[in-house]
Amino acid sequence: MSVNVVWFRRDLRLSDNPALYSATQDGRPIIPLFILDEHTHNAGAAFKWRLGLSIESLSLDLEKHNSKLILRKGNPLYVLKELKSSIGDFNIFWNRLYDENSVKRDTEIKSYFKALGVEVKSTEGLLLHSPWKTQTNSGSYYKVFTPFWRALSKQEIKQPAPKPAKIIAPMKWPKSDNLSEWELDKGIDKGKEYLIETVHVGEEKARINLNSFLHQRLKNYAQARDRVDLTESSNLSENLAYGEISAREIFHSALGYKDVEFDQKEMFIRQLAWRDFAWYLSYFSPHILRKNWKPEWDYFPWRENEDELNNWKRGLTGQPIVDAGMREMYITGRMHNRVRMIVGSYLTKHLLIDWRHGLKWFEDCLIDWDPASNAMGWQWVAGSGPDASPFFRVFNPELQAKKFDPESKYQMKYLGLSFKRTPEVDKFFNMVPKSWKIDEKSRPSTSIVDLKLGRDRALNTYSKFKKIIADK
Repeated sequence: MSVNVVWFRRDLRLSDNPALYSATQDGRPIIPLFILDEHTHNAGAAFKWRLGLSIESLSLDLEKHNSKLILRKGNPLYVLKELKSSIGDFNIFWNRLYDENSVKRDTEIKSYFKALGVEVKSTEGLLLHSPWKTQTNSGSYYKVFTPFWRALSKQEIKQPAPKPAKIIAPMKWPKSDNLSEWELDKGIDKGKEYLIETVHVGEEKARINLNSFLHQRLKNYAQARDRVDLTESSNLSENLAYGEISAREIFHSALGYKDVEFDQKEMFIRQLAWRDFAWYLSYFSPHILRKNWKPEWDYFPWRENEDELNNWKRGLTGQPIVDAGMREMYITGRMHNRVRMIVGSYLTKHLLIDWRHGLKWFEDCLIDWDPASNAMGWQWVAGSGPDASPFFRVFNPELQAKKFDPESKYQMKYLGLSFKRTPEVDKFFNMVPKSWKIDEKSRPSTSIVDLKLGRDRALNTYSKFKKIIADK
């Protein structure tokens, strides 16, 4: 009997999973599949460790439906070829991804199997809308968020697809790798014993997070979302990164919540649109993920200073809000969005270090790592991206701290008090590699770069850069 193979990627959930739902509609047995390909295998340590937890959670959810998740490692085309040879007649279902590597891979797979008469069906499941559905009047793509948001907000967002009532098991299951054999936690070392305290794994936890946010924090979101000493954010970025909850479910849940005024809800919904915009840009201009979106920025004279870069990575800049942010990311796998902008500005403006060093470090450390959002965020703060913050907008970390952490609660939490270590400080020093050779005395008492001198140097460098570009 023919079976339907559902290839799970960044959609590790049963609810509002269009590929899974579509595959169950013809009554054929379902084989859920996850493939550890080269790109996933080369992802950052924190992301891969957290991915393992998500795969495990999805496996348990499938078992409750008398099903199981088949795990395979390797080139997806070869994996699917081998699967077909072992089980015979099948159809393939997946939810679309929009980065260049995934588009190229999926196109090749679809072409190969369609030539064999195999049905390959791709559906929308990652975003609110596929990128090609939102275009300018001239048929091009938006390069600025505000008009993109206006266009997107006029489009109907599909209602979430229901969780399948029944997932029919095949007569015989194909062989599967053992998750432990993949060693997805290999690069995280002892940090996982602390990170496990902060994660919210799986579809059920994601929905609990969403409901908690809607009932308790959505009403204050617009006013308090930038306060780093408060917990007013949704805490859903982690779940979105692995697709444990869909953007569409979050959108409709927020929009339909009746106890909050629309302007409060709109500010939150715009953040989902920013996520769409990031993937949208990566689809139409794939180089944004690794290269300067504006080509003239290839001539910008970034400084190469490994010592200062390491000080930034290790929270040793002497700027409390910057160092607190870097420690928060290291021990939780997350960082408050406002602090991401502050630490990004400090690296690219005050230290004049290439944004790609920051991009890579975030990729290594974030459990909510999203390649499109990470790249767009870094290019925004550096000035090299579309709709970017102007390079001459240099965040003063001291003023930012006064505004968004007025009582220094956030900074004290991660840096400690003069007379007392906090639990977060203990975690940080227990987690950092011995090769760093740092302790509480390592952090300088003043900034490694004078804020005024750093700002002036950045602006002078930018002025010279503009002259270089004008002469080309």
